[in-house]
Amino acid sequence: MKKKFLIVITFLFVAVNISAQNYSVESIPEELKKNSNAVIRYNSTEFIYSDIKSATQKNIYVITILNKQGDDLSEFVCYGDKFRNLKSFSGEIYDKDGKSIRKIKRSEIKETEYSEHLASDHKYYFLSPQTSYYPYTIKYEYEISWKNGILLFPTFSPISGYNVSLEKAVYSLSLPKGCEYLSKNVNTDITPVSRVSTTTDTHEWSLNNFAAIKSESFSPSWREIFPIVFLMPSNFYYDNTTGNQNGWENYGKWQWSLLQGRDVLPYALKQEILNLTNGLTPREKVKVLYEYLGKHTRYVSIQLGIGGLQPMTAEDVYKTKFGDCKALSNFLCAMLRECGIDSYYTIISTVNKRIFTDYAATTQMNHVILQVPLDDETLWLECTNPEFPFGYVHEDIAGHDALVCKNGTIQFVTLPQNPDSLNLMTQNVVVDIDEAGSANVHIAKRYELQQYERIVGIKYLDEKDKINRLQKMIHLPLATIKNLKTNEYKNSVPVMNVDFDVEVYKYGNISGSRLFIPVNPFNKNAYKPDKERNLDISIKQGYRDIDTITLNFPSHFIIEAMPSPVNIKSSFGEYSFDIKQEEGKIIIVQTFLLRSGNYNKEEYQEFSTFMNSLEKLENSKIILKKQ
Repeated sequence: MKKKFLIVITFLFVAVNISAQNYSVESIPEELKKNSNAVIRYNSTEFIYSDIKSATQKNIYVITILNKQGDDLSEFVCYGDKFRNLKSFSGEIYDKDGKSIRKIKRSEIKETEYSEHLASDHKYYFLSPQTSYYPYTIKYEYEISWKNGILLFPTFSPISGYNVSLEKAVYSLSLPKGCEYLSKNVNTDITPVSRVSTTTDTHEWSLNNFAAIKSESFSPSWREIFPIVFLMPSNFYYDNTTGNQNGWENYGKWQWSLLQGRDVLPYALKQEILNLTNGLTPREKVKVLYEYLGKHTRYVSIQLGIGGLQPMTAEDVYKTKFGDCKALSNFLCAMLRECGIDSYYTIISTVNKRIFTDYAATTQMNHVILQVPLDDETLWLECTNPEFPFGYVHEDIAGHDALVCKNGTIQFVTLPQNPDSLNLMTQNVVVDIDEAGSANVHIAKRYELQQYERIVGIKYLDEKDKINRLQKMIHLPLATIKNLKTNEYKNSVPVMNVDFDVEVYKYGNISGSRLFIPVNPFNKNAYKPDKERNLDISIKQGYRDIDTITLNFPSHFIIEAMPSPVNIKSSFGEYSFDIKQEEGKIIIVQTFLLRSGNYNKEEYQEFSTFMNSLEKLENSKIILKKQ
């Protein structure tokens, strides 16, 4: 009886264990399959914070890939550096029924120290499992060793993006008893369950049954949608430095300490600066030294240890002629101080516009620029890219929050941003069309401010690539571009001019005695409406386009039909279309303004109608008839 009892207990244990790891696709609730390319079955992180310098992180990650669009989510990627190292790993692949197909060994993981940075101690562990069938499930179990100090704890961010659902996620943080930590909830009200022992405090967050959010056009950024809990220690040790992150005032003191003594310039450079700036106004001095920076240094990312947060010295930049955003900003700051001009090291994000005022985490920012307050203006200098015009606030930082480091304090500021209407593209097009529908076209384009930024890279392309890029903007078959010219003007409002000719074999279509001509094949609306809308509308960049098209046609043709003028005003922007006839020609003026901003999803119908009206008119035709 005793033996039978043990057998029954063993059988029940095995049965429960198998049930707990039921990875069959059939067991996934239908509501989690809807709009999903993948379903995260289980996402567990256990972070054991041993002391101020070291910790152990244990992860279990199980995901079911439903179709080819979810393949990227099956990849294993882990980052290592002098602070983290992959200690152990195992993996397993299951078929649609949850049956194990094969195990993945640690030896299958590839390691690389390749980095886009010149100097980096980063290491990447990665694995791309290859399968030829769907659906399948993959499980990773691994451990990471943390050392040399901990500035931030792993983030509890259980959803990896749009079109992914979640069955269960658990995050456990274990700390020495009484150790203070800081957290920030975003898009969630999850609160931890806490357990206390004589030596350890443990806090656990969990999230279950999160249905996939379908990606839509003009979707908000992930940080505005998905549940996230940021976590970090209050007091920290990091690469032989210590500090406190309880408030930006404390962060400012630590950041200031990282800058001390790193702005000393060699005597030879001091003399050169005085010679370059002698007799100039303060603004002229800044401009001369900014140009000196661009001519004598180049951008190279430095990410060695605390080098990701502390700039290399100004003297080293002078010797090596390179530096990252931190180093080059610090170097220019030192040069400006030498000629009596104050400037300030400014930390900003090129990704997130807003910085949390109540959570002083360094990961919110990824870039450094320089603030130069003059008597009648404040300059914001991008020190990593001398191709930007002097004082130009580019689109990756325009309107973004920033932290100005000033004498051990932190000052919150928001950078200026130009009105959407000034992000302008104008094009003047002259079309000479013959009776067979072929045409010779001349196009003169002018791009300003943020639209300038999007085209300025064309100057670095070879002739073939330039032409290929422009051909994508012309929605005409059998078009040949010739006589291409580009001119750049680096003013306070930067401008790029692009002029070229186009030979088009089939600009219009012949049908009997009629010639059908497109209204505007040079600036097509690429918007595709969503069938239903669940998310708010987020227009990141606003702009204005003005197209003027002069269509010259043969004298023995008359205009049989053409679209009527249109004038549409919406909270999302404005659209006007004017068309008029003169002897032997048609003149079209089309203006489109899209306003940046965040809009409620209830306004989507208005937005869709506004965008569709533009597309409808663009697809209409002018009809000429042979007399």
